[in-house]
Order: sequence, then C-alpha cells, then structure tokens
Amino acid sequence: MDEAEFFTRLSEPVWPQLEKSLERLVRQRLDGCPVAYLLGYKEFWGLPFRVNRSVLIPRPETELVVEKILTLPLSPEPLILDIGTGSGNIAVSLAKELPLARIMATDISKRALRLAAENARLNQVDNVRFILSNLFKAFEQSQMSFDLIVSNPPYVAQDDWQKLDRSVRDFEPKKALLAGQDGLRFIRRLVRKASQFLQPAGFLVMEIGAGQAEEVVRLLETGWSHVEIDNDYAGFPRVVSAQRKSDLA
Repeated sequence: MDEAEFFTRLSEPVWPQLEKSLERLVRQRLDGCPVAYLLGYKEFWGLPFRVNRSVLIPRPETELVVEKILTLPLSPEPLILDIGTGSGNIAVSLAKELPLARIMATDISKRALRLAAENARLNQVDNVRFILSNLFKAFEQSQMSFDLIVSNPPYVAQDDWQKLDRSVRDFEPKKALLAGQDGLRFIRRLVRKASQFLQPAGFLVMEIGAGQAEEVVRLLETGWSHVEIDNDYAGFPRVVSAQRKSDLA
C-alpha cells in the first residue's frame, strides 16, 4: 500500500501472519541484509527495478553514467552495448530515454539476465536484447560495430574487500564487485577490446572506483581521444568517458 492508504488504515488490526513476516524482515535487516533485497526492488533513474542477491543493488552514483551518455553526440538511432548489465538498470534507463536506440545488454549470469528481462518488461521497454556473454565473447564472430559501449564493471581491489560495508561484502554478488589485486582487471580488458567493437568515433563510458582515475586515463592514452572524468556526489572520480580515434584501422 502507499503512504496515504497506510495512514487511513492505522486503526486496523495487523494479521498475525503479517506480524511474523515483519519480524522475519527485521531479523534479516539486523543481520545486515540490505533493505533493497528485503523489499525486492530499488528505484533507479526514477524507475522501479526488481533486485535479488544475483545482482548488485543499483546505486545513485551510477545514474551519473546515464547522465553522461545523454550528453554525448550519439546518432538518432544508436546501437548500444551494455556489458555486465546486472539488474538492467543502465540499459533499461537508456531505453526509456532513447526509445529509438537498439540496446544489447550482456551478463555472465543467467539469473541476472532473467531479472534484467523482467525489469525491461516492468518498465515497458522493448528495445533491449539480453545476451549471455563474458565481456565481448558473444560478438567476436558477429562483425557488429556499436556507437556506444557502456559498463559498470567490477572494480573493487582485493585489498579493499574486507573494508567494504558488511551489507555489501556479505550479501551482494562477489563476482560483480571484485576485480583482482588493483581492481582494474575488467577495466583493462574493456579498454583493450572495446575499440574492436566500436564505430570510428564511437564512445566508451565506464564507472570506476575511487583512486583509479589516473591509471584508467593512462590506459586510454593510446587509441582514444576526448577522455573525460566526472566526479560523483562525494567529489570522487566516478565516470570515465572516451571516444575511439576515428583513424584507427
């Protein structure tokens, strides 16, 4: 029920089974389970997204990725690839904002892809196709060339794992978070391979972790132009964007 209905029904008795459900939820919350997993949904970009423990919980700073993309000079009907889509929050939000776009969203997890497809239906978008793939593997024989590649990849360094909040470390999927000793394992692979799947002058946009901006910019020194870093709400470098040099073979 919504807030208004709740207050109009305050005098009604609570059913015993509902009271037991609430007690169970409170116990889970006290154990550290994130509220979004208990409720089964999280709002992102003003849209509802179903979530469970097979996907990361969408975060406000990732909305900056969508904001950045909407400032780019994309074609009217861009072909977009979202790598590691998780709940589908980036792909579905872009589909809402760019209804003429064709979006392909990949993930290595079948459970995540099923949930992302549910979220596409929930938000009534039909221009996203969900594909099982490890990074670019599904497209290696396809000759496809995208206008934009976007990713919120794993970027937590091994040494930082134990420093994460318990609600993240103990409940969210480790594969979607951890990225080697320095947190750049997947970002390096994205930068190295993305130009092969981009149109000349196509764009790459990624979310990165705190303290990674300098190294990511260095990775983009060859073959990329217009490298930009945008800070998150706390002032940390969070979104990197770059354009493939159009003279690349």
